[in-house]
Amino acid sequence: MELTVNLAGTDIGLNFLGDAKKAMSLCNQYFQGFLYPDRRADAEVEVSILKQANGRFPFQENVKVKIFQQLLPTQDVAKWLRKSPEYTEDFPINEKTISSFCQGGLLLFNPNTARGRIYLLEQGARRFQALYRLVWMYFAQVLGERGGCFVHSAAVVKDEEGYLFMGDSGSGKSTLVKFCPECSVLSDDSPILFEESGEYRIYPSPYHQMDPVGGLDKEVIHMSARVKGVYFLIKDDRVFLEVISRKAALSMILKRYIHFFAYLSAQAKIALFDLFLDACYKLDLWYLHFAPDADTWKVITRK
Repeated sequence: MELTVNLAGTDIGLNFLGDAKKAMSLCNQYFQGFLYPDRRADAEVEVSILKQANGRFPFQENVKVKIFQQLLPTQDVAKWLRKSPEYTEDFPINEKTISSFCQGGLLLFNPNTARGRIYLLEQGARRFQALYRLVWMYFAQVLGERGGCFVHSAAVVKDEEGYLFMGDSGSGKSTLVKFCPECSVLSDDSPILFEESGEYRIYPSPYHQMDPVGGLDKEVIHMSARVKGVYFLIKDDRVFLEVISRKAALSMILKRYIHFFAYLSAQAKIALFDLFLDACYKLDLWYLHFAPDADTWKVITRK
C-alpha cells in the first residue's frame, strides 16, 4: 500500500500506477496528519493515467456546456473504456459499479468490495487537477457504505461537546469559527459524522478551507466529540435562535448538506437517511441567525 489515510477510524489505501506515481507528493500534502503507513487498508483505490483517451467522453456527444461533475451510465463508460488501447480489465465492472466523472477524470466504485479505480484523462500540467476531488468522492463512498458521511458544515468542539454549523458555500461557516474562543475546529467545511453506540460523533477530515500549508493541529486530528446541537446558519445583523421543525431539518440535510450523496450506492443512501432521521429527533436543531463579530456562544449556551 503506497499511502494509507485514516478517516474516523477507517483505513483507506491509495495505490498509484505508472505515471500517476508523480501525484504521490501532492497526496502527501493533501492528507498530511491523516497518513498511517504500514496499516492494512479496509478499502483501496488505484489511480492511473489513461494517456490515449479515445475522443469525447460518453456523455459529451450532444453537450455544449462543459460539465464539471456527474454520474454516468456504467455500461456506456465500460464500452468507452474498452475502446482505449491502454485500458486493461484489471478492475471488474458490473451492474453494481458506480461511475462518476469530475474535472476530466473518472471514478469507478464497487460498493460490494469498496474497491475503487480512478482514471485521469487530462494531459499535460492539468492531469492531476481532478485527483483531489475524485479521491474525496471515493472516500465519501467508502464511508457511506459504513453509515458515515462528510457533512457540508463547520464542526466545533467546545467543553468536550460537538456542534455542527450547517451552511452552503458563502454562508459564513469559516467566518463563524474564527469567532469561537476556546474551541477546537475539526473542519470548517467537511467534518465526518458517524453514529456510534447510540451517539452521533463528529471527526476531523483533511477537507477544509483552513490553513492549506500547515493543515490541522495534531491534537485536533486525533479528536472526536459527541454532537450536542445542529445549527443552520443565516447571516443577520443580530444573533438569535429560531426553532426549526425536525422534518424541515431532515429535508435540508438530505438535499444540501451531505457531500456526494447522489454518488453513493442505494444501500449507503438508505443508511444515511436512517442516520439523519434518527439524529433529527434526538439532537437540538435550530436556525442560527448570526452577525460575524457578535458573541454567538452566549446565545447558544443561553437557550
